Amino acid sequence: MSPITRRHFIGWTVTRGTLCLGLGCGTVLHPERRGQPAGPLDWKIVALDTVGLLLFFVPGVIAFAVDFSNGTIYLPRDHQGQKPRYQTDQEFAQLTIPKQEISVKKIEQLVSEYTDQEISLKPGTYQTEELKTIDEFWQVSDRYRAPRKSA
Repeated sequence: MSPITRRHFIGWTVTRGTLCLGLGCGTVLHPERRGQPAGPLDWKIVALDTVGLLLFFVPGVIAFAVDFSNGTIYLPRDHQGQKPRYQTDQEFAQLTIPKQEISVKKIEQLVSEYTDQEISLKPGTYQTEELKTIDEFWQVSDRYRAPRKSA
């Protein structure tokens, strides 16, 4: 049996470290979680990152750092007892108004009739944008909710 050379040892260490980092990294296992806000920790990802930390210190630290910075170490919102984004109890209703009839009063009237609630749109408290399809709603909503950058 031949002795293990330094080259083989380094290759073995790098291979095992990379494998451990890949298996323990929430960014690799759950890329759909990227960018989500902080919340309850996903203990499965924490455990896998910890294994990486115990076996290979540097890859384990990197796995924790990457998972915390990307937000992939946190449980998704639907596992926190909150509704996932873009999911509502009710479906959207599409009300079509001929362009020549569009006014604030007409919108208030139609929405009031549909919801059985009094609606009052005060100038400066709402924003409007024409949508080609109802599928554009969340993109437009996100754009309006995003923090405005000061010039």
